[in-house]
Amino acid sequence: MTKVLDYVLIGCSIIAILFTCVFAYHVYTSKGIFTNSTSTYVASYKDPSTGKDVNPFSLNYYQNYNNTGLEVLEWRINGYSDQAMSALYGRGYQLVFKNGSPVGGYYCDSYDGVSWSSMHEYDEKNDCGQYANFWYVSIDGELKAIRLDGKTTNTVDKEWYEKVGVWFYNLFNKVDVSYKKVVEEYYTIYDVMIHFKNLIKSCSVGTGDYVLPVVDLGEFIHVYEVDKNGVVDEDKIGDGGQVNAYFSMDVHYDKRGLTYADQSMFGSVMGNSEYNTTGIDFDVNYWKSTVTYNITEKDFVARYSSVDQGYYYALSQDLINELKNYEDMEINVVFDVDKFKNVNVLGLDYYALNGLEVSSLTIKSSQQRDFTLLVNSLKDTGLTSINAENVNIVNLSGGEL
Repeated sequence: MTKVLDYVLIGCSIIAILFTCVFAYHVYTSKGIFTNSTSTYVASYKDPSTGKDVNPFSLNYYQNYNNTGLEVLEWRINGYSDQAMSALYGRGYQLVFKNGSPVGGYYCDSYDGVSWSSMHEYDEKNDCGQYANFWYVSIDGELKAIRLDGKTTNTVDKEWYEKVGVWFYNLFNKVDVSYKKVVEEYYTIYDVMIHFKNLIKSCSVGTGDYVLPVVDLGEFIHVYEVDKNGVVDEDKIGDGGQVNAYFSMDVHYDKRGLTYADQSMFGSVMGNSEYNTTGIDFDVNYWKSTVTYNITEKDFVARYSSVDQGYYYALSQDLINELKNYEDMEINVVFDVDKFKNVNVLGLDYYALNGLEVSSLTIKSSQQRDFTLLVNSLKDTGLTSINAENVNIVNLSGGEL
């Protein structure tokens, strides 16, 4: 009798387990977790005009840790302009921060992949939601559409008439009802760009230029099928389930602040293509991880020596102080004596470079001559040699040349 009961209990247990598994499968399938769980990956694709691979997104972040300029994040989207994938269209977003919070957003467009239209201010809710414009990308050579239409929830105050009802309810009941409510909202451009900012700051790669090959943006951006007529499907790929949308992106991360327009990948800061708070005329290639700055004799100021009957030259202290803000800058100095007409050029003055780290120093002349380095003229520059062209260096600087 005991064995029969054991068999019955075992049989019931097996049936219960099978029922639980079937029920769980039904529940998960109906929610799309099994059948609709989807991962899409938007990797690099060809630029039709150049034949080169481009990533769908590019990011540029100036952190402004030393408070020398602005904290700015830029996001460039490389999308196809038509269903034939014959040309790329660029949309750029720029977000400016103050004390860590966004204070201004701007957008611009590129129709040739090189030049950018004038910047315009945008509302943070533009380009998001169910009516937002699609951007067109390629996945394995097939045209797809992407859109910022992910949703989040926020707790907000109820409307005034709702609060009146809540007040009456709470007046006659022991359990109070909240004056807050949870609403579903679409993520905005601000939201996704702040996500990019936090992603870059937390990335172990650090500063410089690099590629993040697999970034999941499925919470924010969804991918859609496009038919042969260019019509976008109503439902996103994987609609109803867990969706992972991975993207590859170029990143430029600089801990310094943005101080002039050429640092922007769009050539503009808050709509101003002439923006420059440094007082220096920079010539910078945006994608270089190390900025090169060339100093010439025109950047020096002169001091006349009545004893030596000539002029000694030094950089202004204002220029030196500004350049010292840029820790990863490569500074090259070329001093061409021939550029001075009817002037007795003697050499570099006391503290001429005053602790400015210099990568190279060239002194040149078309005719053989002396060129004097006064005491401490090269102090703390890190220079160990000078490139001298038709110049006899009279070294009084005390440096280890």
